[in-house]
Amino acid sequence: MGPLSRLNHFFWEYKYLFVPGLLFTMVSAGFQITVPMVVRQAVDSIPRFVRLYTLYADTPAQAELYTYFVVALLLFAGGIILLSATSGLFMFLMRQTVVVASRHIEYDLRNDLYAHLQRLSSTFYQEYATGDVITRATDDIEKVRRYIGPAIMYVTRSLVMVLVAASAMFVISPTLTLYALLPLPLLAGAVFFMARMVHRRSDRLQQQYSALTSRVQEALSGIRVLKAYTREAAEAEAFDDESRAYRARNLDLAWVESAWRPSFLLLVGVSTVIVVWVGGRLVTEGAITIGNIAEYIIYINMMTWPVASLGFVITMIQRASASVQRLQRIQDRTPEIADGPQTDASIKTLEGRIAFRDVWYQYADEEAPALRGVSFELPADGTLAVVGRTGAGKSTLVRMIPRLLDPDAGTVTIDGHDLRTLPLETVRRHMGYVPQDVFLFSDTVANNIAFGDLDAHRDEIRRAAAEADLLDNVRDFPEGFDTYVGERGITLSGGQKQRTSIARALIRNPRILIFDDSLSAVDTATERNILRSLRQRQGSHTLVIVSHRLSAVQEADLILVMEQGAVVQRGTHEELVAQDGLYADLHEKQLLEEEIQAL
Repeated sequence: MGPLSRLNHFFWEYKYLFVPGLLFTMVSAGFQITVPMVVRQAVDSIPRFVRLYTLYADTPAQAELYTYFVVALLLFAGGIILLSATSGLFMFLMRQTVVVASRHIEYDLRNDLYAHLQRLSSTFYQEYATGDVITRATDDIEKVRRYIGPAIMYVTRSLVMVLVAASAMFVISPTLTLYALLPLPLLAGAVFFMARMVHRRSDRLQQQYSALTSRVQEALSGIRVLKAYTREAAEAEAFDDESRAYRARNLDLAWVESAWRPSFLLLVGVSTVIVVWVGGRLVTEGAITIGNIAEYIIYINMMTWPVASLGFVITMIQRASASVQRLQRIQDRTPEIADGPQTDASIKTLEGRIAFRDVWYQYADEEAPALRGVSFELPADGTLAVVGRTGAGKSTLVRMIPRLLDPDAGTVTIDGHDLRTLPLETVRRHMGYVPQDVFLFSDTVANNIAFGDLDAHRDEIRRAAAEADLLDNVRDFPEGFDTYVGERGITLSGGQKQRTSIARALIRNPRILIFDDSLSAVDTATERNILRSLRQRQGSHTLVIVSHRLSAVQEADLILVMEQGAVVQRGTHEELVAQDGLYADLHEKQLLEEEIQAL
């Protein structure tokens, strides 16, 4: 079964729209097909009228015949208008059902994909660029919608038109019909050849569109870095290269599609010439009438759009097939971290007791393990500090606690339960996590803080801001808490962004609070104020803090010193300073730095 078969369940789900829509399509085509029959009767009536008009020349009946003929022509014209209008009405109803159904399915596809993207683990986003994901969630889904709506609608209408018209033509004259449809095998071969070319080019085009989108997304996200290093010209040149590649692939596809219509028109023109040539001979033989020739020509021209739309539909189907395959690669991706059969859904609350037992972890693209046999225990409401040089594995360790990563070996437990047996919703609802890479939304300061608790009142937001030592800054903002921070918090300083992120975590009142080097951008006075607020909360949460500043971890119940993924020292601040090791070296170095700054 092809990729598009994955969409079949949508047709059944929205059958209440597709079934009447397809019926409307057939009825509309049926009314349109009867128009050539009326034209044939009108054309055939002309020679009969001429004979009768000549026969009754210079008689009183001649005027009556003329009046009768005019009325007959008006009735024929009225019939054609009525049939066309009725066909148009059912075509309108067809669009109001089939196209509306395609919009419903588009809505479902976007929501399903977005929900799936939120379930996927962080490793997925290390493999896929943001621009690539955005392209699949927008442009690829739009191409799928065109297949579900317009393509199916056009195919149904085209099939009805072609089958009914060909049947009517065959009834009139099998010989003339065979001659008229003689170019169709050539048309079918051209369609098959074109479909394969379009599919390959559509896939390559979408890949380049993803690359182009990723380039724009990265450039706009890092605009301040670009400006700081005066790399605007180089980035513009790189974007120009991507744009040229996209244009080349688009033109390659457009060349294939543009070759379709002239080929089609040539074959239709050949059919028309054959009808006139062979039909003229049949008229002289008395096998058909002149009206039949007019009927045939209208049938052929009426089949022009259905056959022409065949190439258009094939393009949409091939593009949709390529897009479904691209979406399928995401939809078939299962999250590495998720609830499973081992999950105990009855656990709803956590106390915050954390333990690591011989935990190992290695990133897929790294040669050396990020964690090597890490073990420790932290009681509920205790404070754990993790220190060490850059790349020692500190962030990897704390990312295990909210289960953003699962260990390759060993176990992480909370309250004695293996973290993999706890419901993800329960674990993360009890966590307040401030990551090293702060992210703020393009929203107000208040809404960025309240993201931690969407039901928080303004007083709770103000209290969280005060605990994060942000309140005085907010008062200086133009609109206070209602000040917009811009994309990724671009209007705030690094320290203000960190404190906003801290306030977002504090407003949750979590049982486990994790600071992953979240005080690096604040000064020592601000750091002291935040730590004082955390001490006032002591007894209400378990605190895990990663910091390069030893001043931020001196009061921790347990300090882990990490080096190359392993815990090389552990103890309290006083115990570690007294030892001859990495912690004492870091402590002495920072004391010297403070003395130099003081001087």
